[in-house]
Amino acid sequence: MSQKLDMTVVGMTCTGCEQRIGKALGRLDGVRQTDADHATGHVEVVFDPEAVTVELISERLATAGYEVTAQEATR
Repeated sequence: MSQKLDMTVVGMTCTGCEQRIGKALGRLDGVRQTDADHATGHVEVVFDPEAVTVELISERLATAGYEVTAQEATR
């Protein structure tokens, strides 16, 4: 079963950042879909919690150069 993760991310400044985040998260097993919006700083991730953790998703964003300031996972 998939979960949705809503995140507030600091550091996105353009559509290139949106694409970079999509590629970085898309490489994680269990990530089904990503939607990043640099104008609002919002990232939505649909993922399989049995394959990937919220912590790993946040770590991947940090490695890509972005700071997660808020997150909420829902079913």
